[in-house]
Amino acid sequence: MRLLAILGLILTACSTTDPGVATNPSGTPTSPTSATVSDTGTSDDTSGSATNTPTSGPLDSTTTDVSTGVLPTGDGPKLDLAVPDAGTGNDEGCTKIDFLFVVDNSNSMAAEQALLTAALPGFITAIQAALPDTSDYQIGVTKTDVFGFDDNPNPDPQNPCPYALGGLLSHATPDGQKTGTGPSCNFASGKNFMTAGPSLAQEFSCAASVGVKGNTGETQAAALLAAVGPEFAAPGACNEAFLRPDALLVVVMITDEDDDWSPPDADKQQNAAAWSTALIAAKNDLPENLAFVLISGGDPRWPDCKDISPNDFTGAAASPNLTALATSIPSHNLGNVCQAGYEDTLAAAIATISTACESFTPPG
Repeated sequence: MRLLAILGLILTACSTTDPGVATNPSGTPTSPTSATVSDTGTSDDTSGSATNTPTSGPLDSTTTDVSTGVLPTGDGPKLDLAVPDAGTGNDEGCTKIDFLFVVDNSNSMAAEQALLTAALPGFITAIQAALPDTSDYQIGVTKTDVFGFDDNPNPDPQNPCPYALGGLLSHATPDGQKTGTGPSCNFASGKNFMTAGPSLAQEFSCAASVGVKGNTGETQAAALLAAVGPEFAAPGACNEAFLRPDALLVVVMITDEDDDWSPPDADKQQNAAAWSTALIAAKNDLPENLAFVLISGGDPRWPDCKDISPNDFTGAAASPNLTALATSIPSHNLGNVCQAGYEDTLAAAIATISTACESFTPPG
């Protein structure tokens, strides 16, 4: 499908939630107890975050004039955008955002990857309108497994990063081959991550279509923590200059299974706490400088997510460990990986990201 057609579908579906209204799974409105907006499959959220169950149709919104009232999108439909007023945090908000996409590359994820790449252009456009003072974006992609079913794990000296868990991807994934080992995606940034620009949609589609050669024992948390860790941030390393101390970090993780393999795993119930501590440490122990968007099978599992089918790979498993990790971050949003599209989930995440941006603490 041509890009313009994709954008038209995205912009038709995309809208944002009113952060002052949330619903429980039965559809009954609930009163949020904080400015954080998250989509959850339960109504007994004790974290103080508002809950909002995603629907199959466009999200309810209160349209706000961003310069002219709506965001122009050429000759096609226009994207109505609600810009939340967090009312707290610093006066400047955040001027930079680092987006890290952690994309499951196991054998059941082909359709989900296509839905993600289709939804991204509208998401970035809406973010730019919601946060007019934020103009500096960096977008990185990594996968959930290094070797998978690959019989040749030896790194390519010209393209070593796909062979390291947490390494940012800058090359395409040919059909049936190892993730990120194809031709270069030719990022305009000249680095292993993307920046906002006219070629972003093509660049993201190239990098985020990570294929299905990954191991079915995904290590989503380990990949995330390696991607933001100090080893890859060193000069000349795979993720050099990606994670910036003066930027809001937005993690977007998409998977159809839980993480039962990332260390420490002696007591799986303690994994999420350890992962959370390490993730927050990567942002100088400032959880307000993070936002987490998890698109998964949910906990409890979303009602329309059935067991993963071995025939067409539809469905998803519940994700209690990853849900615990996501919800440990004050600004979080939970989405349903089994939905027919991710525009609604990403649109709802804009309110969460906007709130996090307002609460951002600049480095001292």
